[in-house]
Amino acid sequence: MELAKVSVCMITYNHAKYINKAIQGVLKQKVNFPMELIIADDCSTDETLEIVQDEISKNTTGVKIELIKNERNVGVNRNFINALYACDGNYIAICEGDDYWGDNSKIQIQYDFLESNPSFVMSFHVAETKFTDGRKGYQIPNVTTKKNLSFSDLLSGYYTIPNLTTFLRNTIKGKLPDQFYQITNCDTFLFLLLTQHGDAYFHSNIEKATHLLHEGGIWGMKNEYEKSMKSYRTYSKIYEYFKDQRLIVTKSNFANSIIISALKKGEYGIALKYYLKNIYHSFVSREARIGFILKQKNYFK
Repeated sequence: MELAKVSVCMITYNHAKYINKAIQGVLKQKVNFPMELIIADDCSTDETLEIVQDEISKNTTGVKIELIKNERNVGVNRNFINALYACDGNYIAICEGDDYWGDNSKIQIQYDFLESNPSFVMSFHVAETKFTDGRKGYQIPNVTTKKNLSFSDLLSGYYTIPNLTTFLRNTIKGKLPDQFYQITNCDTFLFLLLTQHGDAYFHSNIEKATHLLHEGGIWGMKNEYEKSMKSYRTYSKIYEYFKDQRLIVTKSNFANSIIISALKKGEYGIALKYYLKNIYHSFVSREARIGFILKQKNYFK
């Protein structure tokens, strides 16, 4: 059998209500090269595994499906890493078990682009979120992210690349740093590792992919306070690895968000902790100091 040119990386945990649509979005892709789907299940306690196995047994497409079954729950980042390492293709596309693709040509478009443009290491496009309880979702990325992005852009923490739209050169292959295992926002770190070697291209001609927001979601259902706390830790670990001073400003921005949220919630100990962190950031970086001073007026609004 010819080796896959593209590996689709799909992690799942208790996605019984959604996994069928995720798999079908992959199997319906119209491509002129061999493709594989790697599904890594993190010891689901619902019917996810049964549904996946049923999809494998019914699969008559040219897409090879490999199922990785964890015997115990290892957590989202370890499950993601295991799935990435199992991807043998020259390229990796990401689609989690509560995501689905709306454009059956998306993989071919992204493949053709990266094949013809070696200076780019990845590409992405627009996605939308949908609440499973009927509430209105939102589109990602925002307007300012609809452009090609560099390593410097991503260091700022300002830009959002929806991981369910990404298509990456497979340069990973057992090379992920120790800090990668210590964070929740694995995709943020992964995109920075890649864009050291080239930019990320934005496709405006690919239809939206969809991320479902539901109870048990690891990121989309969290509030801004929780997201800022996790993002601060993520960029702290990224700073440990890259030692790039620009990340001090990024950390400071998230610390400011934490301070504001903590004060509103009456969690003054947390607010003080991150206020002291920002005093330190201010000594290290002039830009962080300016931002810290300007944002203090927002603390007691």
